[in-house]
Amino acid sequence: MSSSKKESFKHWYLSHLFSNPIIFISIVLNTCILIGINMLGLVIVGKIVDLAISWNGNISEGLSLLNTDILIILILYLIRFIISFVIVSSSSWLAWNANKRIKNEFFEQIQNKPMKFHDAIRTGEIISLANIDVQQIVEFINPGLRVFMNIIISIFFSLFFFLSVLNTPLLFFCLIPFLIAYILTFIRFNRNMAPVSEGFMRKYGIMSTAVQENINAAKVIRAFAEESYEREKFHKHILDLKQTWHKRLILQARYFPSLILLGAISFLGLFGVFLIIYGNLTIGALVSVDGFLLFLLYNTYDLPFAVTLYNGALAGARRIYTMQNKEEGEETRKRNIEVSEVRGQIVFENVSFQYPTSMKPVLKNISFTVTPGQTIAIIGPTGSGKSSLTQLLLRLYEYEGTIKIDGINIKDISLESLRKSIGRIEQDIYLFPRTIRENIAFGLRNATQLEIENAAKLAQAEEFILNDLPKGYETYVGEGGSQLSGGQKQRIALARTFLTNPHVLILDDSTSSVDSKTEEEIVKAINNVRQGRTMFIITHRLSTIRESDCVMVLKGAEIVAKGHHSDLIYTSPDYRRIFGKNADLPPLRKMKSGGTT
Repeated sequence: MSSSKKESFKHWYLSHLFSNPIIFISIVLNTCILIGINMLGLVIVGKIVDLAISWNGNISEGLSLLNTDILIILILYLIRFIISFVIVSSSSWLAWNANKRIKNEFFEQIQNKPMKFHDAIRTGEIISLANIDVQQIVEFINPGLRVFMNIIISIFFSLFFFLSVLNTPLLFFCLIPFLIAYILTFIRFNRNMAPVSEGFMRKYGIMSTAVQENINAAKVIRAFAEESYEREKFHKHILDLKQTWHKRLILQARYFPSLILLGAISFLGLFGVFLIIYGNLTIGALVSVDGFLLFLLYNTYDLPFAVTLYNGALAGARRIYTMQNKEEGEETRKRNIEVSEVRGQIVFENVSFQYPTSMKPVLKNISFTVTPGQTIAIIGPTGSGKSSLTQLLLRLYEYEGTIKIDGINIKDISLESLRKSIGRIEQDIYLFPRTIRENIAFGLRNATQLEIENAAKLAQAEEFILNDLPKGYETYVGEGGSQLSGGQKQRIALARTFLTNPHVLILDDSTSSVDSKTEEEIVKAINNVRQGRTMFIITHRLSTIRESDCVMVLKGAEIVAKGHHSDLIYTSPDYRRIFGKNADLPPLRKMKSGGTT
């Protein structure tokens, strides 16, 4: 990561850790008060010890002083309880707020990523980032950050009480070597833990991806009887994760800062006895000093845990930040034109496109003009760029050249406005795990029930919704529409698109995987809405091609023929070849000079 990127990451990370500076400052101040109360309580205990040792036998005077000190301790610890509650509540709120901010930002970033990002990324990795990595940051804020603050503030307060309140500079100077060893041990532990935590988060993401892939491919795995292989592969992921987790545990086990403090307590105890013998220290002061060190020791037990949380949060934050900055968001221009009424004139001018992972262009110098209301059939062999061409119209990918709708460059139109004006139905339909009604109304969330039913009628879907589904429009369709047949999903998708009333309609091979009866119903549904719309139909169905105003034949990333079926069937060998050698075709005629395109 370059220095500029490191600075950007640091700024991003800190902005989420301390999203509310006022709350954070209040936590720091309250922690200072809390630790000050603890230290003051230990000083009072030391004075009580000195009082008990120097007691001269006057019971009433001794009890009066003792009662006063005990009352002060009780009041201090009542205040301590209230402040502890405030600190825990504030830390929880700060962690929750960071969780909300990071997840909202992450979701928005993922939504705005171009399709080439989604084509390359694994779903399981995104889910792992959104859940596990974010949770690592949250857990560092609460309780990890509190543990660090307790230790750091406790050290400074202990030094202050050593020098000013107890006036024991000799003990303070004896403590310095132990503090240096303590800090160096902490730095070394943190340095060793960082790469292990980063590896753990990465391997956790790999495991999550494996789970996601197995769920999505459950039918394929069973169809090929590969359950045992997938189990074995997943078991290897678990073992790999376990090994990294074991490394974390070993590092924590080897880190014993508490031993350093125990050494300090023992040494200062012996040295304190020596000072007491020579009259340079009271027993009560030594009790207070040991109390400070025991208090530090108590906090130190949580330090390895806090360091682990810190490194986990840092690794998770770095992974999230890297993911969010992997690809720029979808390109926008200063002119975000809003289009409401689209007539449907489409112009492609020297449009070329290549997928990032492809070695050659999918489309090359594509040019054509479609007048409003025309129906264009796009045909060609597999991989000729048919679907890619229609995806460019929605600006799902960036391209070279110019595409215009009604004379406006689509790069100057706001993405939301552009995509609301174009309806696209793919061959592989995705339905959300919601009800039929919610799926149809997805593109128009405020649609009335009547509008939803009318869209279903146009799509030839109402009959099976009311007669074949147990709860009609309130029937839950399952993950990806798993409770519906292929033809039913196609018609629900048609209804979903028809409801938005797009002026440009794209049908990507929408009848290729259905039976003849369902195909007839889908064709009827398409004919219901054809009037007045510009339509692109990717199909090899002869009757649909015949009814189209123009046919474009794609081959080798280029348009090799263009015209009406009645002309191309006589003049284009590429067009004729699509229908197969055994098709009953009229004899081929030579093209006139200039061709038909």
